[in-house]
Amino acid sequence: MQAPIPSSDPATARAGAAPPSARPRRPAAGRRLGGLCLAALCLSGSAALADRRVVVGHDGRIPEAAAALRLSTSPDLLAERHAATGVVECGGVRGIGQLTGRADVVTSAAHVFFDESGRSRAERGRCVFILTGAAGRTEVALTPDPRLCGSTSPYGEDARRDWAVAHLARPIPGVVPYAVGASVKVGEPITVVALESGRRTFDFCRVRELRAAAGGGREILTDCVGFDGLSGAAYLVGGAHPRVIGVHVGFRSRAPDVAAPFAADHHTFGTALDGAFGRAVATSTR
Repeated sequence: MQAPIPSSDPATARAGAAPPSARPRRPAAGRRLGGLCLAALCLSGSAALADRRVVVGHDGRIPEAAAALRLSTSPDLLAERHAATGVVECGGVRGIGQLTGRADVVTSAAHVFFDESGRSRAERGRCVFILTGAAGRTEVALTPDPRLCGSTSPYGEDARRDWAVAHLARPIPGVVPYAVGASVKVGEPITVVALESGRRTFDFCRVRELRAAAGGGREILTDCVGFDGLSGAAYLVGGAHPRVIGVHVGFRSRAPDVAAPFAADHHTFGTALDGAFGRAVATSTR
């Protein structure tokens, strides 16, 4: 029998310290996990293993200043274009989210909002969206809505359902939300923006494979870097006018700590912003 492939879990970040590792996600009863790992971070003070970082090919994630140099633009302009990317903290876990379509709508991964038992993380503590920019830190409350999530039990579901849309308590002024992108294409260059230790970093990578489901929705396999706390980060296209085509969910790897070429047992993945996910965003941004 083939051994299961290790993979990533929900975001885990300790307040005021480096985030600890997330725990492997549990499959639904009678269903093999098959190496799936999600990538969220815990804010509790409990001891944890070192954070996982999965490198597919090479680690191309770079700081904002280096990304601006690569794109022949200014750091300030690059920061303005990607100011919509922020952090979601919900009931003791941390992931990435981004304003999408409207200044009060955030997209992310469902496992950032719902735990292994299918309970809303909001039952355990506050849920907020945090942006940090030139004007300082902005923190706005949000409430997970089961009607706007691909699943409320994402740990036992297909990865294509691990998406979420949430409404903020109020719009965030002065920030341009990301637009919604068109169809995803194999080989398409994408940008994945995240916050690491409070600083914005950029990964320039590619869509390597698409997996469609009979019931709709598509899984996006990429050669992007994966790490604990990246859950919910947008897959962006469009350069100067960023558009969201999907969100990051996790990774699959037999050796997460060893850099290796893209393969069926070594890649990162997310869910495409189409099908039910696309309809939820369209409904929320009318």
